[in-house]
Amino acid sequence: MAANEPKLSPGDLGIDLGSGDPDQLYRWFLASLLFGKRIQQDIAARTWRVLIDNGLTNPGSFSSVSRERLMELLTEGGYVHYRWKEDDELHSVMAGIIRRYGSLEQMVKGAGSAGELRERLEGFKGIGPVTANIFMEWVPRQYNGTYSP
Repeated sequence: MAANEPKLSPGDLGIDLGSGDPDQLYRWFLASLLFGKRIQQDIAARTWRVLIDNGLTNPGSFSSVSRERLMELLTEGGYVHYRWKEDDELHSVMAGIIRRYGSLEQMVKGAGSAGELRERLEGFKGIGPVTANIFMEWVPRQYNGTYSP
């Protein structure tokens, strides 16, 4: 993200984290994964929309999309370099959430503190401090009684 580029929020993408809907939490998580990479925000936002519009609306949906199809979607969104790396990381993170926690909502709600949520997030290959910060900045308290950003 360029220094003068405005930072997009969940509301800019039509995401309502205050609704309590786990789908909205997932949508912000997916956006955070894309925004945390070294790519222009408008490309990340466009790619997010392409993924959502093509049915990648929860972590489990990634298990049914092939590497080739995901790479096509990333290209449609504007990714031209490192698609294979992004593809591998998205597949890995989404499968890991299901395997370790059952769902994204359970991963977040089960964290007893901000530090624990950060550890959970950064425990996935491809999620570092920048991505964790982007996601955690907007997670409302209702998702976890003890965690608050």
